[in-house]
Amino acid sequence: MWSSNGGGGGVGVVGNGPSPEHILHSVPPIVATEMQQLIDEMRLQDFDSIRFATYRAACKLRFIQQKTKVHLVDIWNMIEAFRENGLNALPLHTVIKTSRAELLLTTVFHNLNKRLVASQHVDTDVSISLLLAFLLGAYDKQNTGRLTVFSIKVALATLCAGKLVDKLRYIFSQIADSNGLMDHIKFTDFLQQVLSLTTAVFEAPTFGFSESAVTQCFHKDDKVSLNVFLDTFLSDPCPPCIMWLPLLHRMAAVSNVYHPVVCDACQVRSFTGFRYKCQRCANYQLCQSCFWRGRTSQNHSNEHEMKEYSSYKSPAKQLVHSIHKSLQCIPASSSGDANIDILNTTGVPIGKPTRPLNLNNIVPATPTTIRRQHAATSSSDWPTSPVLLPGQASHGGVIDDEHKLIARYAAKLSGRADYPLSNGRSMNSSMIEDERTLIAQLEEENSMMVREMARLESQTTSDDGLAGLRDRKMELEEKMFEMQQRRRELMMQLEHLMAQLNTGPQPTGGVSSASLSQLPFASDQQLTGVNSNVANAFRAGSLPATSLQGDLLHAADQITTNMSDLVRQLDLAQAEDNGVTINGF
Repeated sequence: MWSSNGGGGGVGVVGNGPSPEHILHSVPPIVATEMQQLIDEMRLQDFDSIRFATYRAACKLRFIQQKTKVHLVDIWNMIEAFRENGLNALPLHTVIKTSRAELLLTTVFHNLNKRLVASQHVDTDVSISLLLAFLLGAYDKQNTGRLTVFSIKVALATLCAGKLVDKLRYIFSQIADSNGLMDHIKFTDFLQQVLSLTTAVFEAPTFGFSESAVTQCFHKDDKVSLNVFLDTFLSDPCPPCIMWLPLLHRMAAVSNVYHPVVCDACQVRSFTGFRYKCQRCANYQLCQSCFWRGRTSQNHSNEHEMKEYSSYKSPAKQLVHSIHKSLQCIPASSSGDANIDILNTTGVPIGKPTRPLNLNNIVPATPTTIRRQHAATSSSDWPTSPVLLPGQASHGGVIDDEHKLIARYAAKLSGRADYPLSNGRSMNSSMIEDERTLIAQLEEENSMMVREMARLESQTTSDDGLAGLRDRKMELEEKMFEMQQRRRELMMQLEHLMAQLNTGPQPTGGVSSASLSQLPFASDQQLTGVNSNVANAFRAGSLPATSLQGDLLHAADQITTNMSDLVRQLDLAQAEDNGVTINGF
C-alpha cells in the first residue's frame, strides 16, 4: 500500500552519490570502455526520474542483470561454477587476479549455453566483458586489477536468478561460524560488499554502507541462527538498507505478468510488470512506469493512496471472490432466537455435534469390521440400528455368531438372497459344496467361451480365403470370356481366308504382293492374336505361297493350346474353391 509519504521504498534524490566520471577513473583502462557503455545505456533508460529510491536502485540492478545475461543463471549453477573453479577451497578474503575472475565467468556462461537451445545462446564474450567491468567498477576502487573471493561470491549470488531464500541460505553458510551462528564481523563484511552494488549504480546516498546500516539488521550481542537470519531479511518490512533486494526479486517475478487494462496516464492499452490502482479515484489504474515517475491525469493526485498488484484477475473472478467472502461472514444469531445455528467457515452448524457419514451401503463390510463398528458405536449418543450385510433381512438385533455372518455373506456372493438359519458343520460343508459347484460352472462357461472365440477366429480366416478365391475365379472367368471372343473372331478370319485360297487360281511362281495386300483381314491390327504367324503369312512379299497353308494350320494349333491351358486353370481354381468351402463350412 502506497501513501503520500512514499511508503514502501522511500523517496530519494539523485546526484549525491559518486559521479560516473569518478567511477570510470577508478576502473582499469582495459574495462573502462565496457563500463562507460553500461553507464550510457543505463542513462538512456531514464531510471533517475523514478521518485522512489528503492525502486530506482532495483531497476538499475535489474538492468545490469539483463544486460550481462546473468539473470539466466540460477543460484545453484552459480555455486557449481564456484566449486569447479576452486573458489570453495580458498579463504573468503583471498585476492585473485582478473584473469581468474574472467575464467570463472567463462565457465558460468559456457555452461549456460550448454543448457540453452541453439537459438537462445548468449554472446559469451560480450557478457563476460560487461559483467567483469561492472565487478571491477564496484569493488576495485584502488585500480589494482584484483578482486576478493568473498566480493565475487556476494555479487554473483545476488545478481543471478533464483529464490531469495536460497541465496540467503548460501550467504549464511559463508558468514556462519562452526557453531551454526552468524559471525558479526563477516556479516559486516557481507553488508559492505552487497551495498557496493547499489553504490556502483549511484545509489550510495540511500543505500550506501555505514555503521547504522549494520545496527538496522542485528545488534552485536545477538546470537543469530539461520532461522533468525532468514526471518529478518524476509520480513515485511525488511531492514531499510536492504529493502531493494526483495524488490529486485519481485520485479523479476512480475516481468512477464500481463495486465490487459489501459493505463490512465500514458493511455497504453496493456502492459507488463506491476499495476497500481488508486484507492480514492474510481477505477483509476497506472502502469509501473507512470506511477514510479509520478505521471497523473484527470483528477488523480500523487497524494492519493495506491495499491500495488503483481497479478491480474478478471472482473468476473473478482465478483465471485467477493461473493464467496461475503457468504463466509454471516452474522451470529441473537440470544432469543434458539432455532438458528451459528455457521462456521465450512457452512456447517457448530451448535450441535456432526454425525459421521455411514458408508456401509457403499462398500460391503466384512463381519469383523461389523462387530468392531457395533462395539464402537454402541456407547455413542446416536441411536444405533442393526448393521446388516447386503441382501440380509433384519431379525431384531445384531447377530453375534461369526460363522452365520460368513455363511450369509458367501450366500450373497453365490447369488442366493436367503440362507437357512441353521447352525453347525452342515452349514459349512454345504457352503463349500456350493462354492465348488459355482467354480465348476464358471470354469465350464470359460472353456465354452474360449472354444467359441477360436471358432470365430478360424471362421474369419476362412472367410478371408474364400473372398480371395472368389475374386480370383471372377478374374479367370473374365479372362476366359475375352479369349473365347478372340477365338471366335480368329476362327472366322481363318475360315474366310481358307475359302478364298481354295476358290482362287493357284499361281505357279508365287503370290503377287499386290493381290495379297488387297485381301481382307490382312492388317496387323486384326491378326495380332495368332502369335504373328497369320500376319507374317499375309504381309506383302514376305513368304512364298507354298508355306501359307502350313502357317495357318500352325496358328490354329497354338490357339487350341492356349484355350486348353485356360480351361485347365479354370478347373484348378474351381477345385480349390470347392475344397476351401468344404473345410470352412
